[in-house]
Amino acid sequence: MRCLSNLLLTLFAVFCIGCATLHSSTNEQNARPNDFVIEYEWREGSLPPPYHYEYSVIINPSGRSEIILTPDYPSTTVPKWTEFFKVEEQNLNDVYRVIVENGLFTRKWRQLDQAPVGGSNQTLIVMVKGKRIKIEDYLVPEQQFSAKLMYAAVQALVPQEIWERLQARRQKYVQEHPPR
Repeated sequence: MRCLSNLLLTLFAVFCIGCATLHSSTNEQNARPNDFVIEYEWREGSLPPPYHYEYSVIINPSGRSEIILTPDYPSTTVPKWTEFFKVEEQNLNDVYRVIVENGLFTRKWRQLDQAPVGGSNQTLIVMVKGKRIKIEDYLVPEQQFSAKLMYAAVQALVPQEIWERLQARRQKYVQEHPPR
């Protein structure tokens, strides 16, 4: 069920990006600044090694971007796999619009008083115009959907073949490192 929910959110984010492409706004608020940087982090919940994994996606203003996947709990013996990719300018503009339209810069983002313990979590950090805005997971209900759309829009920037390659490497890692 969770996979279906994530798939639907990703498809909706891709749809929103497509709509943002069709809706070319001249509104200054939607113009992407030259210093726009995204850092997105996702961490699997508390699972025994080697089933835990985590990754970071970094999108730079030039479009030169990377994803770094750690296939287990981070340590000096666990590898980090980095894949580089280029995000086209139009896609950078579209993601910026999704972020603006979902209130990243205008809302006061609030976490739940009692965040769940042990589950997967994600963080979005956007740096623009000298500001650093950070959204952590487990937001109040009325903000969750907007945050998930932004998370999905960033995830959608990573080419599918890179996701598949990293997932294959991770599966091989799990096979080679039985549970401890």
